[in-house]
Parts: sequence; structure tokens; C-alpha cells
Amino acid sequence: MMKDQFVQTSRLFSFSLKRDWLKIFAWLLGLVSLVAIGIVAYVELYSDAGEREMMAMIMTNPAMEALLGPMIGFDNYTIGAMYSHTMTIIALCLFAIMSILLVVSNTKVDEEEGILELLRSFPIGRLSHTTVSLLLLILTNVLIGGVSAAILYVFGDQSISLEGALLTGAIYGMIGIFFGAVALLMGQFTTSSRNTMMISFGLLGVSYILRTIGDSGYEWLSWLSPLGLLYRTEPFVENNWWPLFLLGFVTILVLIFAFFLQQKRDMGAGLFPEKAGKRQASSFLKTPTGLALHLLKTTLIVWTVAMLLLGITYGSVIGDVEGLIGDNEVIEQIIGATAGMDMAEQFLGMIIGLLSIFATIPVLQTFLSLKGEETKGRTEKTLTGVYSRTNILFTFLGLSLLTSLMMQFAQLLAIGGAAAAMDFDFSMQNILKAGTAYFPAIWFSLGIVVLLYGWLPKLTSVAWGYLGFAFIVLYFADFIDLPAWAQTLSVFHHTPQLPQDDFSWQVALVTTGLALGLMFLGLIGFKRRDMTD
Repeated sequence: MMKDQFVQTSRLFSFSLKRDWLKIFAWLLGLVSLVAIGIVAYVELYSDAGEREMMAMIMTNPAMEALLGPMIGFDNYTIGAMYSHTMTIIALCLFAIMSILLVVSNTKVDEEEGILELLRSFPIGRLSHTTVSLLLLILTNVLIGGVSAAILYVFGDQSISLEGALLTGAIYGMIGIFFGAVALLMGQFTTSSRNTMMISFGLLGVSYILRTIGDSGYEWLSWLSPLGLLYRTEPFVENNWWPLFLLGFVTILVLIFAFFLQQKRDMGAGLFPEKAGKRQASSFLKTPTGLALHLLKTTLIVWTVAMLLLGITYGSVIGDVEGLIGDNEVIEQIIGATAGMDMAEQFLGMIIGLLSIFATIPVLQTFLSLKGEETKGRTEKTLTGVYSRTNILFTFLGLSLLTSLMMQFAQLLAIGGAAAAMDFDFSMQNILKAGTAYFPAIWFSLGIVVLLYGWLPKLTSVAWGYLGFAFIVLYFADFIDLPAWAQTLSVFHHTPQLPQDDFSWQVALVTTGLALGLMFLGLIGFKRRDMTD
């Protein structure tokens, strides 16, 4: 009977909610903060209609329309229209990424790690686990979308209507549910979580590219993209609900197909034939470095693409910053503008600092993958062979340092390339110098993680809090009058913002020395402590 397929779904849902509540809360905090910062910033910075009109003129250039979508509400560029135009695609992509990660971790990862097999040894339905994953997906997106709508309505101005706020929250939740359903469907075809994630993110990338090409002249392609379709809802301007319902109907079809295929495949297998592997692993794969790169390649590819997109986004508008900012005193306060200096160069210095903090995220993730391997009990098996703890830690530390170079230079070259394509007068050499100055700060942040992992591995999440604090110091310190002593706690605060500041060898050498010291202390702790039970 069909009913038997869903036995114990409610109890399993309660268990999964207790397991994943912290993960859901972290996404809630992050995405809602993005929405809140966006709407509050627009209300504070662009309360004057003349400034919004100037902003609209600048945002109509082809590069910005390709990145963010065609202009919304040009004739009456209200705060609501500005928010929809500049924030919709970014938010939709983030909700999609969250949902893909959430579904994959609750389906294919559980399957790979044997959790699903253990659960099915109890009297639960064949589709109960998949249903729970879907319920968690819906709950998370509805919750975050609803809170986002409430924040928009509460903190927005008179142009932020209740209908527009509800529509915005609805399209956020719908795109998340759709790409979560896509990930669930792809999980039926593939055998590993890595392949499921790569295909799902690949489809998100295709969706973004279709929207970009469509918005650049071939509009029908934009309608084929879920991102382009939901962008046509135009909250706070047109408030079109029908694209939301259309994507909802497609999502239901995808979910029905996914559940149908779930019943047709064996656990641990995929419907696509598995590619035959090599009879023997290569000599490089047998090394800790080769194995680590094999495990991290998907994450590194995704982050590299993200860094390139960020660089292109800022590089394509950096030359228009003078008109964008104008005489807006609030923005000048955030930037910490210095009288008599070129505003675009000062803005460039702050943006490179901000992107350097973003580039630190994959650097820390690369190293913390070692913690994940230890938690799963795989590091201990590696240590029973010929490799020492020092060798293992140096492998992941070296890859983290390599990741810092790759991510930072990727976005710096993207900034310079986009600026050159837009005929902006910026030197690639100066951009590279400005980004290079932040390497010691990135390595210091990595040193904190290494130290915590070596001695107190359960507290490594503190490093993420420190990175968030560094972001606040760099971006909002002058605006919120943060005390000077608090600003000095951020290593990024001590890094000179080139080109308006002079490079300091003293700061670079001291910061690098401290980073190396923290890494050395972390190594000592790792060699002395017991492995995680």
C-alpha cells in the first residue's frame, strides 16, 4: 500500500529537525541579514529621489543589466524598485545554493555515510526519509522567505508595499524549493553526493547564463530560466504573481518524478550507469595531497566561479562610482573618504578589502575539511599508514595557502579585466598590488583556525565569528562609530588600503610572522591531542 511508504515520517522529521536546526538557523541568520542590510542601506543612502534617478541612469549600462537583470521601474526608481532590480537575482541564487546543499546533505550524504541504511533497518517507510528531506526544504524556505518579507515591510519606506514584500518572500522561497527539488531529482540519477551537487550547481549556472543572455537581447531565453522567470515578477513595481505559480507547477512535476524514480532505484545506486573507474589509483591519488584535492575539487571549482563573478560585478561598475556616490555623505562615511583623493580609487581599496574577506571563506573551508575527515573517522585510518600527523596537517595547510592565492588572484584579475572591458582607467598592476597586501591578513585568519583545530577542535567555529567581525569593522566601523580599540582587533583593519594608502612592509611581515606562529602552535596541539572520538 502507498501509505506504507511513509510510515514514521513524523517521528523521523522531528529527529531530522533536531539534527539540522543549527544549520537552518545559520542560513536564516545569513540570508535575513543580507535582506536587512540591503533594505536598510537603500533607505538610508538613497532617500533622495535625485540620487535614485542618478543611480538608475548608471545601472542601465549593459554590464549591470547582464549581471542583475534589466531595469525595473526606471520612470519611478523608488526604493522598492531599486531593491528588486539590484537584489533579486543575488538573493535567488543564494536561496538556490542553500537549498541544494540542504537537500544533498539530507539525502545523498546520509546515503553515502550509511545513515539511511541504519534508519531503514527500523520499521520506516521507503519514502519516509525522502519526504522528511522535502519537508525540511519547504520549512526552511518558507521560514526564511517569510522572515525576509517581514523585514522588508518593517524596515522599508512607503514604496515597500505589503503585497510586494509578500511576493519577494514568496519568490525567494519558491526558487529554493525548485532547486531543492532539482537536487532531489538529480540524486536519483547519480551515485555520489559530489556528482549530485556538481550537476545541481551546474544547472543553476546554466539558469544564470540563460538569464544573462536573454536579458542581453534574446528575451525568450530568459523565460526558460527559473531565475529569469521569477525576476519578471518585479516586486514593488508590477507585482506579477503568475511566474511564481508557473514555477510552482513545474516544481510539483519535478518532485513527482523524483519520488517516482526513488522507488525504482536501489539504495546507494543511481539510475545513470556508473563510469568504470581505473583498476588502480594513480600514484598521486595515493598521496594525502592527491586525496585531499580529489575531495575538495568540487568546492574549489564552485568558489573560483563565485570569486570570478564577484570580481566581474564590481569591476564592471567601479569606473561609475563617482556618479553612483555623488555627494552622498552617508556612503562617503562608510568608505571613509579622504578629501582631495579620487573617490573611485578609495572605493576600489575598500571593495578589494571586502572581497579579500570573502576569499578567506574557501581558504578556511579547505583546511576545515581536515576536521570533517577526522570527525568521520577517516583521518585516523590514514595515520595508521606511513603518514604522520605533521604530514597530514601540512597537506591541508598547504592546500589552504594555495587556495588563498587562487581565490584572491581570480577575483583581482576579474576586477581588472571587467574594468578594462568597460574602458575604465584602472591599472591592473595597482589592482594586483592592492589585493596582494591582504594576503598576510588572510593567512592570519587561517592561523587562528589551525590553532583552534590543534588544541580545541570543537571551537573552530569561533574563526567564522572573527571573520564576520572583520567584515563589520571594514564596512561599517566609521558608519556606526565603532571604538578604535575594537577596530584594532581585526587584522584586516591594519592592512593598508592601496592605492590611497602606502604599502607597509612592517605590517605585512609582522602579520605574516604571527600567522606562522599560530600555525606552528596549532601543529603542536594537533600532535599532542587525541583524535576525535
